[in-house]
Amino acid sequence: MATAPDDGFLRTRRLVLRGLRPGDVFDLQRLGRDPRVARALLDAPVDDIASAGALIETARRVQGERPGLGLWRADDARGFIGFFSLMAELAPGEVEIGTRLLPRAWGRGYALEGGAALCGHAFDTLGLPALVGLCDPANRSVPPLLGRLGFKSDGMVEQFGKPALRMRLQRADWCGIRRRRGQSGATDDAT
Repeated sequence: MATAPDDGFLRTRRLVLRGLRPGDVFDLQRLGRDPRVARALLDAPVDDIASAGALIETARRVQGERPGLGLWRADDARGFIGFFSLMAELAPGEVEIGTRLLPRAWGRGYALEGGAALCGHAFDTLGLPALVGLCDPANRSVPPLLGRLGFKSDGMVEQFGKPALRMRLQRADWCGIRRRRGQSGATDDAT
């Protein structure tokens, strides 16, 4: 795993996460314009050049101010699939994990694989005490995914003026990816 954000911040079996660059604006815009992606968001979609550019600047600022946190472009063998993030929340000391992926990446285990890599980075490298994850309460995919990473429900909050399900993972509870309910055996690696 390299630590230079522009040279491959994190690598997994199938993914490369790297720092956002100005040339990523069109991929970010394409992601934000997909109506299936936009429906699942708590915040506004990044659907134009200006908002994509602002997201890239935010990522660079966060990485400069809080090394190890930020937003990272995610690529598989075919190219861009979305981005992952570790961002400081408004509450002191809280860091939120997040991802936004193109529909072609849905159901393939990429969110779990990238999420596990970021949990490992957050706890093993940065020594964070906990992570939070937020999603639309109607989202049926995110809570089970976060559950497989060890997150537990932590109630409802408001995020960007909308209700959000909040989930939390303490560093002491992080033990990698857990099997789906009904599966037997030990903890598996990224699916």
